[in-house]
Amino acid sequence: MNEKKVQGKIKIDVEPIGKRISLEKPTNGLKAIVGAGIGIKTVCGGQGVCGKCRIIIMDKNINPPNSREEKMLSKSEIDNGVRLSCQQVFDRDMKIYIPASSLSEEQKLQVKGVEKELEVDPPVKKYHLKLKRSTLEKPESDLGQIKRVLESEYNIFIKDIDFEVLKMMPDVIRKNSWDVTVAVRDGEIINIEGGDSTERSYGIAVDLGTTKIAIFLMDLNNGKTMDSKGVMNPQISFGEDVMSRINFAMQDPESLDKIQSVVVEGIREGIKKLCSKNSIKTSEILEMAVVGNTAMHHLLLGFPVRHLGLSPFVTLAEDPLSVKAREVKIDTAPGAYIYIPPPIAGFVGSDHLAMILSTGIDSMKGNYLGVDIGTNTEIALAGNGTITSVSTASGPAFEGAQIRYGMRAAPGAIERVIIDEDTFVPTVQTINDKPAAGICGSGILDSVAELLRTGLINERGKFNRDSKYLCRDDKDEYQFILAHPGDDNGSEVLDKKEPDQKGEKKGSDKLSCDDGVITITQKDVVEIQLAKGAIRTGIDILLENADINFKDIDGIIIAGAFGSYIDPRNVMNIGMFPMVGLDKISQVGNAAGVGSRMVLLSNGQRRKAESIAKKTKYLELTVFPSFTDHFVTAMQLPKPKEII
Repeated sequence: MNEKKVQGKIKIDVEPIGKRISLEKPTNGLKAIVGAGIGIKTVCGGQGVCGKCRIIIMDKNINPPNSREEKMLSKSEIDNGVRLSCQQVFDRDMKIYIPASSLSEEQKLQVKGVEKELEVDPPVKKYHLKLKRSTLEKPESDLGQIKRVLESEYNIFIKDIDFEVLKMMPDVIRKNSWDVTVAVRDGEIINIEGGDSTERSYGIAVDLGTTKIAIFLMDLNNGKTMDSKGVMNPQISFGEDVMSRINFAMQDPESLDKIQSVVVEGIREGIKKLCSKNSIKTSEILEMAVVGNTAMHHLLLGFPVRHLGLSPFVTLAEDPLSVKAREVKIDTAPGAYIYIPPPIAGFVGSDHLAMILSTGIDSMKGNYLGVDIGTNTEIALAGNGTITSVSTASGPAFEGAQIRYGMRAAPGAIERVIIDEDTFVPTVQTINDKPAAGICGSGILDSVAELLRTGLINERGKFNRDSKYLCRDDKDEYQFILAHPGDDNGSEVLDKKEPDQKGEKKGSDKLSCDDGVITITQKDVVEIQLAKGAIRTGIDILLENADINFKDIDGIIIAGAFGSYIDPRNVMNIGMFPMVGLDKISQVGNAAGVGSRMVLLSNGQRRKAESIAKKTKYLELTVFPSFTDHFVTAMQLPKPKEII
């Protein structure tokens, strides 16, 4: 491998964690990853004999494997860029992906939301049948007898049977002495099992996010959530945002197949683990429901996406879809379907619809905002029997991307920040109380709010260069130090000696930006201004379009994984939301995930969701006459006297 030292810093982008490692010189891959505070498995201590520290190198030009990698990795893995980090030297800028199986600690993925009570009426139901052997005197086909018994005993009329189920039917009937259970969906037999298995009826609900995937194992008989799992969307390796993935998929059919296959595999593995943990066979999964934004919906099903990437950004279909799970290569019962609620518009998908359904804002009295914060933030304004929605490109900054020391919500990420207004000493809280390794979305938002509150930045987001509490790097860029790598959770990261304006403490210590410290930079502040400005613009345009003021809003519901962890006070203090009483703000967690479970469990909720989709109006922000004016204003931060 090339050990040659390169000039300047070497930058390694690490997905799906969203962290960037900066190296001064070529470094062993495992040492670089561990040194950055990322937990990666290594049983053999970097000797290349355990094979646990697998990474995927996303570059086109990858060094050939060495003899140890050839021994530990399959040919398919090698061809697809898999290497052992301990056997690699990071000697140039590159992007790597660390599979979940290689990470020693999982990221903090929010899958839970505020549950809703509903009447369980699943689209698939099981029926126990005791059939009779056919005789010469009374010959009757297997399917004919099943149809007759279902009609006579349960008043169920069969219109169709899945072809794979039909093929397996004779063996199942005879091996189980004519005692069977059939699963029926909308007049179609989708599975057959031996004996009475009516008590074992399971489904899977999926919230397919741009960054995260939430998977829920559900009991279709009683509607209970048996288990859940959050995983990173592996499509991140093809782009942080929706448009990057659309552009990749548009290149050629092979690219579309590749980006589809990785997300399918991620869902398959998640389902497999949930089933194994709960002693369930994947063949017992009778129904799936998947919600996601329109691009995720298309990429999961392998639909062409060129029309999504070009104006006027129309979806392929505006109706709900029911697709055989096996057509998407997901292991379930032979004839099981995946139900996908309808998207609302080109960039407002069924995940937004699921959020509206689960929060119930469509039927609340008064005016309510539903804000589902993510890489794309969807906002709905419901009032007077109408619903209007917009989509804002808030970007991946809230996930830690495009932030110098940003990372996703993994152990060691700074998630809470308080700056003492007298001493300007920051106190930080990290995820799982691990030593500081970087900063995630909620910590970045807190930091900007605190910098503004303490006067270290002004309403334009510019650092106060007269402050004695900022450091400068070798490019003369002003920054604020949050922590030193390895600082314990909650520690005060600067002592109380007062630094001078050049960043040097009075005394022997130096306050330097170049010692590997974790800082907030001017560019980081701008990234948050852009993200919050996009969301505020969406809110303001919705209000203008409805001809109402913010004082007319009766409540704001914040949804989404990121929305679960942010401090509502700081959300207002940076101007993402106009000032409102904190009692009007509620955080409901993964509302889209709750909605996916509702449409999995209830035919009635499916009909309601489809009705909501038809009456929801989509507003395209960029063609709204006052869009530019709103966005310029929304980029500004509040004045100190406006902060609560």
